[in-house]
Amino acid sequence: MNIDFKNIIQEICNEENIKYKFLSKDWVIMLEKDGKTRFISGYKFDLNLHGIGSIADDKFALYEVLKEKNIPIIEHKIVYNKNNNLDYAIGCNTYEYVKDYFIKNNNHIVIKPNNGTCGHNVFEVTDINKIDDILDKIFTSNYSISICPYYNIKHEYRAIMLAGENKLLYAKYLPIVIGNGKKTIRQLLIEFNRDYFMDKLQDSKYDKVLANNEKFQYNWKFNLSQGSIAKKVDNKILEDKLVKLAKKVCNEINLKFGSVDIIQTTEDELLILEVNSGVMLENYIRFDTNGYMVAKNIYKEAIKNLFL
Repeated sequence: MNIDFKNIIQEICNEENIKYKFLSKDWVIMLEKDGKTRFISGYKFDLNLHGIGSIADDKFALYEVLKEKNIPIIEHKIVYNKNNNLDYAIGCNTYEYVKDYFIKNNNHIVIKPNNGTCGHNVFEVTDINKIDDILDKIFTSNYSISICPYYNIKHEYRAIMLAGENKLLYAKYLPIVIGNGKKTIRQLLIEFNRDYFMDKLQDSKYDKVLANNEKFQYNWKFNLSQGSIAKKVDNKILEDKLVKLAKKVCNEINLKFGSVDIIQTTEDELLILEVNSGVMLENYIRFDTNGYMVAKNIYKEAIKNLFL
């Protein structure tokens, strides 16, 4: 649990006369007020029903639910370990199943943990010969895997939703830099995201000076924890479309507090990427001069809703 999050929760509780106690190695926060006890577990607040919280954190389950609700979402298929021979796993528990899916999707897919977060163990795959090793690696620490087609993404957006209303909307920008014939890749990446790149570019390949208009992409993932940056959405028409889609998701599945991630493809199609039942704002705080207070106000409203 990040120190900013702990500090914010403590400040809110002190301001609102809420008793609090950190339990389970600080993973659980027990809140007490007016004879009521509520909990925050990790970044999950006691606002969502357990069922929808579990669905939101399961990429395949969420895909099936939102597809049933006719909400545009990227496709996810589930893969079980080849040693899992239970009835529900039959047909999607072989590496051949994944390879067939790879071929059907133009030899370009993404493989990731079905319940993963923060972009960990997420692989873009364009070589069928690498699939076995990737699956073996992910299965060492995950019960199930999600596979999906590779989508050409222009931007990714996150909407923080509380009680059916949008509280924060921002775009994520990939760590891509453009050369000017003078600066090295290292210098350009540090200018792009100093906090992230300041101590991560020891390799000599970053000594290269990019030619004028030459592009370098550090990472293909939009995760703020892996080098991307957050910016406010400055297009009102697009903002309205994103918020409308995020609201529809929350209304249809009864999500009270969570984040809705939406991709914008190169064809300008808006699709749900995933939904998170936990709300983590520490990475966002670094990109907004008023980020700490933005996060605190959102968490304060969520905590107040716990005791309604």
